[in-house]
Amino acid sequence: MQKFFWTIVLLLWGMGMSAYSQSTSLSGKITTSKSGKPLPEAHIYFKGTNIGTASNNKGLYEFNNIKPGNHSLIVSFNGFKRISRKVEIVKGRNEMDFSLEESNNNLGEVVVTGTGTAHHLKTAPVPTELISSKEVKSVGASDFNDLMLSISPSFDFSPGTMGAFMKLNGLSNDFIVVLIDGKRMFGDVGGNVDLNRINPDNIERIEILKGASSLLYGSDAIAGVVNIITKETRQNSHFSNTTRIRGNNTWQQNNVVEVEGGRLSSHTSFSRKSSDGWQLSKYEEDDGELIETDEKTMKAYEDFTVTQKFEFAATPKLDFYANGTYYQKDMFRQQSVADYGYYYQDETYGAGAKYLLGGRDYISFDYHHDQFLYYYRYNHDDADGGFLKDQKTINNDQRLDNARLKYLNVVSPNNTLTVGIDYLNEKMVSADRLVDGEADAYTMALYAQDEMTIFDALDVVAGARYVNHKEFGSAFTPKLSALYKLGDFNIRSTFGLGFKAPTLKELYYNYEKRGRVYLGNTELNPQESEYLSAGVEYNTRFISLSVSVYRNNVDNLIDYVAGKGDNELIHDNISEARSEGIDVLLDVKAGAGFTFGGGYSYVNARNLISDIRLDGVAEHSGNARVTYEHHWKNYALNANIFGRLQSDKFYDGDLNAKGYDLWNFTTNHTFSNLGSFIVEVSAGVDNIFDYVDDSPLGTHYGTLTPGRTFFAGLRINFSE
Repeated sequence: MQKFFWTIVLLLWGMGMSAYSQSTSLSGKITTSKSGKPLPEAHIYFKGTNIGTASNNKGLYEFNNIKPGNHSLIVSFNGFKRISRKVEIVKGRNEMDFSLEESNNNLGEVVVTGTGTAHHLKTAPVPTELISSKEVKSVGASDFNDLMLSISPSFDFSPGTMGAFMKLNGLSNDFIVVLIDGKRMFGDVGGNVDLNRINPDNIERIEILKGASSLLYGSDAIAGVVNIITKETRQNSHFSNTTRIRGNNTWQQNNVVEVEGGRLSSHTSFSRKSSDGWQLSKYEEDDGELIETDEKTMKAYEDFTVTQKFEFAATPKLDFYANGTYYQKDMFRQQSVADYGYYYQDETYGAGAKYLLGGRDYISFDYHHDQFLYYYRYNHDDADGGFLKDQKTINNDQRLDNARLKYLNVVSPNNTLTVGIDYLNEKMVSADRLVDGEADAYTMALYAQDEMTIFDALDVVAGARYVNHKEFGSAFTPKLSALYKLGDFNIRSTFGLGFKAPTLKELYYNYEKRGRVYLGNTELNPQESEYLSAGVEYNTRFISLSVSVYRNNVDNLIDYVAGKGDNELIHDNISEARSEGIDVLLDVKAGAGFTFGGGYSYVNARNLISDIRLDGVAEHSGNARVTYEHHWKNYALNANIFGRLQSDKFYDGDLNAKGYDLWNFTTNHTFSNLGSFIVEVSAGVDNIFDYVDDSPLGTHYGTLTPGRTFFAGLRINFSE
């Protein structure tokens, strides 16, 4: 199989290099109109084809094997006005330079894909919160959790033994779909998706859709969808290395190698992270008493991820891709605490094709497979216990297969229709915890969405999804969104129904822990939601302000209830919940290089049956940021202050998690005019005022920060 794979790769590479050697070419330079400086990683492509590339670190781009004739070229770069130009390509060598102007709008020319089609952020019919690559780099976060807490007030994370539980507008990780390049992340530990697999250094942007989004994204999309778009420069040759170090011997390293060879392109990345962990308190709570412990609040860990993607442009209209990722993580625990630590392994692979039918019309097919394995790894030999050091015993083997067929048709300039078929199968293998040793459940879905411009000021998106599930049968989830444009104001509203199919654990998983028996239930109904939101935005060259209100009613919540036997618990649909609140986001260009921004989120999330707040939800969360930027001839400075402020989190029958405020200072220094190299140096301080939540282990934490820590990083970027 391996020999066959490399034979295909070499054949594709040969075809690509053959195409690359053809005589007709187009090359030039992309610069800023204001200073004339080169723009690295500006994108340029031929409209109506899959032919595109990006400028290198000198601002230069080049196409080979271009068909002579009349074409439409599109040149774009975030924060600058897009250029669309009709050009004539003649046989031989063609040269053409482009000069981009900064956008007059505060949101720039950012494109988002929350409706499944491309829209500029300021005119997207569906409300979309965006975190750009510039913001990601400014934060310099060690992980995805810290990144989101620094930027978005709508997100919160409740620290747990094996990972942080994400919440969006008061609803938990169970109701959030996390995508990487549109592919669903799969595999949970204790109900929490392992977010450590997301590397901030590989993020191009993050698109956030809040509320019921089952129309396009299926089960679980009740609280919302987080789609992480990874970096892909599309330069002819590109290499980068990013290394960061911070307190507690925490290291991050990320390496990327990209090669464009005519029709075939290759993207390879390797990242590694490690930390010694830390202890917030030397005490833990045990049956209401405090006892000393060696257990670390943040456990020591080491992980690495390897990703490979190939893309092949068979024709100007047809392209293919194949990709795969391998992830491995060791989470260590001391022998004085436990006989074992935790070991995770994840393997994904997929392939797909996209065929352009003419204009913006296309048909695409994608297949995605994900297998997540969760083990105990023993940390010493024990003859009595029957295990050896480094021996692994598996807890869960979770597998996902997802096939999607999509057709997009631009019926008219004012009407775009999207239809699709989505097949998803989940499988779990566990010899000890499933009756037959394994279980699976499929979901088959059909959906249709229509984007309509009713008149110049009003855009509407309407659609519905029909679902058939192995256990609970059928469901129907419609959605309607509208955008009304009034000068510098945008008024948006959304209504939608969402659903969440019972998980394999909720349906079939049976196990015993500390004398209690936990049972699955195949009679469960899906959890359903009804979502309504409305908001107004004000966007000018200097200010961007948005205010939105929402209500999300969730029915048939699943939880454990008393079973028939003593010390027996079984899953059942037992309650209803409501999350409602207000989100405010602000961004102001103050001049002289300064930008001010931040946001505020108020959440009232309640269990409607018992009339109490939902566990682990903070009513008030806020973010503040001050940014200073200045560009000299060959040097650029970016300095930032980020603040996160949060109130107490409620927990029924237990101590609340303490509220906190954290402030970070980061600087990024970019050195250019180094030929094909760009060098970036980062340095800063996390938790400037040295706040530590020293609650005993086993109680609830608001934050796991170890206190004031310093960090430094270096990024070397090469492209030709």
